[in-house]
Amino acid sequence: MKKILIFVFLSIFLFAGGCENKFFSYANSMNKQERLSINSFLKLLLTQKCNINIVYKDDIAKQIAKEKMPYIRIKNFTLNQILNIILTQKNLFYRLKNNTIEISYFKTKTYKINFISSSRSGSSNLDSSDNKVTNNYNFNFWSKLKQQISILLKSNIKIDPNYSMLKLNDLNTFSPIINKDAGLVVVTGTMKQLKAVDSYVSNLMNNLQKEVLIDVHIYSVELSASHQTGINWAQLALSINKQNVPLRGKYIGGSLSVFNSATFSINGLLNFLSTNGNVNSISNPKIMTLNDQKAIISVGSTIYYKYASSVVSNPNTPPATQYTIGSKFVGIVLDITPQISDSGNIVLSIQPTISAFRNLTQLNNANRNMPPDTKDNTMLSIVRLKNNQTLVLGGLITTDRQFEVNGVPVLKEIPLIKYLFSSKSEITSKKELVFVITPHIINLHKQTTLRDLGFGKIR
Repeated sequence: MKKILIFVFLSIFLFAGGCENKFFSYANSMNKQERLSINSFLKLLLTQKCNINIVYKDDIAKQIAKEKMPYIRIKNFTLNQILNIILTQKNLFYRLKNNTIEISYFKTKTYKINFISSSRSGSSNLDSSDNKVTNNYNFNFWSKLKQQISILLKSNIKIDPNYSMLKLNDLNTFSPIINKDAGLVVVTGTMKQLKAVDSYVSNLMNNLQKEVLIDVHIYSVELSASHQTGINWAQLALSINKQNVPLRGKYIGGSLSVFNSATFSINGLLNFLSTNGNVNSISNPKIMTLNDQKAIISVGSTIYYKYASSVVSNPNTPPATQYTIGSKFVGIVLDITPQISDSGNIVLSIQPTISAFRNLTQLNNANRNMPPDTKDNTMLSIVRLKNNQTLVLGGLITTDRQFEVNGVPVLKEIPLIKYLFSSKSEITSKKELVFVITPHIINLHKQTTLRDLGFGKIR
């Protein structure tokens, strides 16, 4: 039976002019024991009839080639189609060039990853008497990429039917080579492994090509005497279809949510905030960041101070105090990390921090043996928004204490007698910060103007 089937194959082939443009037909026995081995079939087709040399690049490919051919019946197939059926189904790579075919179980592939080579790290804390929240981040893209690809390669070895054939030297090839400066990742693996890496890199590059433009308005509301506990958000009402809808529980979520048909207006929000006190615009930054990458906005001042750090003793001279010049940023830091879901929604991790000195007079105190004390207010929130949807975040209240000197002009500045012609009073004011945050997803494959993102329009 085997001879008859081979004759059919050869008789069709002999009428062909060349292998590359030839169509082949072939059938073998349903009895596995009567079939040719893969290696014998390839020698018959490639070496004897096409004058193509066969080179096996590794021992596993050579071992697989000793197995029996699968049961096939083909008609009018090209040479590449036959090789795909025989070799690809056995998880073998092949490369046909000129008069040589190279067959291997492993293949080395290079991926180009466009990303910065630096890493970022930091931490922030929210501490109270009962709860403590710590937000740590240590982002090293290339280290994490190597770790995840290594996991993919190892996990796909375990389900490989030829795992028992792998030698120690073969296993050592499963560690990816990372060149972060050139943005190259070199991976050696089996067909199953490289398919898994292909899928991972494709999804990774798709996520890396997504960008988010974050529009932020920061307002400071100097609370009036009747609103010392903060802004009364319960009095906020949204105008829906020319009717004012109060901000109550049943109107916030679900099918009755006022946000389903509400249009946000900065002017409307400012009018509401002004009923609680004087409103000042602190900053209106717009920052672009990649998907799942941290964006940091800071508004404030860097204060330099001097404090006694050590005392130097010398037998021949009086003790000398050495001073250290330090610096401290005080103001507002807004930490935002956007993450775009497959459905187009945006998850925002938002952490605003307000810092200030407890007592400004500490900066001029030369007898201090440590840096001046500061006070920090922090909150951490994770929310889900739709593209171009606006979030209003409030509740951070600070207390400012300032000393005001009143008295007779000129005389209140003269030493010794200035106390007779002046008085000092402490002025305390409370302020609440309000953050208005609107994320916009940027489609890098589509030309987008600022007007398309809502800028330049009256809101």
